[in-house]
Amino acid sequence: MAGFSMPGLGSGGALDIPVMLEQIQKAEESKLVPYLNKKNSYSNQVSSWGKISSSLSSLKTNLGKIEDEGFRGVSVGTNKAFKATAAVGTLPDSFEVIVEKLAKAHKIGTAEQTSKTEQLGDVSQKERTLKITVDGKETEIKLADDETSLEQIAKKINASNSDVTASVRAGSGGGYTLVMTSKKTGEDGEIKVAVEGDAKLNDVLNYDPAIEPKPDPSNPTAPLPDSPNKMGTVAFAQNAVIVVDGERTTHSSNTITSAIGGITLELQQVSEKDGAEFIAENLTVTADNSKLKGAIEEFVKLYNDFITESSNASVWKAPQEGSSGPNPANGPLMGNGTLRRLTNDMREIASGSYSELSKEFSSLAEMGIKVELDDAGTGKLTIDSKKLDAAMKEHPEDLEALFLGKDGKEGISDKMQTLIKTYIGDEDAKPKTKGIIKDTTKGLEEQGKQISERITQMEKMIDAVIERNRKDFERLDLAMSKMTNTQNQLAGLLASFN
Repeated sequence: MAGFSMPGLGSGGALDIPVMLEQIQKAEESKLVPYLNKKNSYSNQVSSWGKISSSLSSLKTNLGKIEDEGFRGVSVGTNKAFKATAAVGTLPDSFEVIVEKLAKAHKIGTAEQTSKTEQLGDVSQKERTLKITVDGKETEIKLADDETSLEQIAKKINASNSDVTASVRAGSGGGYTLVMTSKKTGEDGEIKVAVEGDAKLNDVLNYDPAIEPKPDPSNPTAPLPDSPNKMGTVAFAQNAVIVVDGERTTHSSNTITSAIGGITLELQQVSEKDGAEFIAENLTVTADNSKLKGAIEEFVKLYNDFITESSNASVWKAPQEGSSGPNPANGPLMGNGTLRRLTNDMREIASGSYSELSKEFSSLAEMGIKVELDDAGTGKLTIDSKKLDAAMKEHPEDLEALFLGKDGKEGISDKMQTLIKTYIGDEDAKPKTKGIIKDTTKGLEEQGKQISERITQMEKMIDAVIERNRKDFERLDLAMSKMTNTQNQLAGLLASFN
């Protein structure tokens, strides 16, 4: 709201107008208090729901981690010729792997030129197009008359976002050669080059892999016949060749995901040989539950974080002495039915009985995680580490069934994740769901917006009231000033008669 200031007035101090206006303003602003309190209440509720939603989201992520990395975690041994990684859920197994060949990229180069800046094209031609094809994808590059030198061609190729890179290198005869390298390894990455509209430049750059003489696999060291291509082969494209348990397969990349289900192989070098024979390396995939205890400990912590947020949001405090209103220390969501249902459902899942899933453990408490009622009665979880360690060691399958379910029956993780998704939504669902909390906070935010608009209107009305009173007081002060002057004049006139 606008402030105000008063010039010196003529009432001689009979009217303290600033003080009077300040009192009126305080009286008017008191009308805002209920609306400001409502606005703060809505804002605090939105903030509390945000904290609760965040705690639920963290708990949901942890439950997914327990499922993916805890009970279904695997570890992969170290190998020399390749690096292997296993996807979540890959079953323990072992394989004999040989790397016979690594995938290599195709490289071609021009004949040696005396200069790297000399224009090699036919200047009589108005335009020319360099066409580069890799794996069936053709890229067309327009070359101007001053863009046909080795350096300019390399620059244009690298700026074209094609499937090759280009560089100019020094040649053995003191000149320069333009080398193109495919961005794709394997035979699918072979490069084809042609120039359209400039026969002279085409005579320098033309290359077709289909007519290029290639080494005979049975006699790779035999000399090759002369190539009909204008560019020469610097390095032939080569597919990777691996053997898994006796089965030989070829691949265009050194990163292979299709050879073994759930396993990604990154080929690093050709396998060692014993004479003429390759030596196979053993790839081992073993179950690894080393992350399970940490994930369960995190689950307990995050569950307790949710209980803390819920308790803080719903806490009730006795009214302060001498006050007829509620205690300002009450939680923003005190008495909220939605939060009460959510919290009760979470507690029921955590403390429930699941005897149909496990013979050894019918509840979390029996495996070392039990509910402790503190002074506030919040019902947080505590861990008996020795009991949990024994459960993990002696009955891992029962432990898994309790968390992940069995024979189509939901476990603790399934039930808790379903409940959490109901409240915070599910981005993976089709269609996506927003959740109860999002809908609730949207309503609160809309109410807060309406209250803010009402407060703004009232502030303008208060400013108008203050301004109206200021003008009234100014008129009153002016009238009183005139009356004082008239009184003084009359007193002076009467005094002159004496």
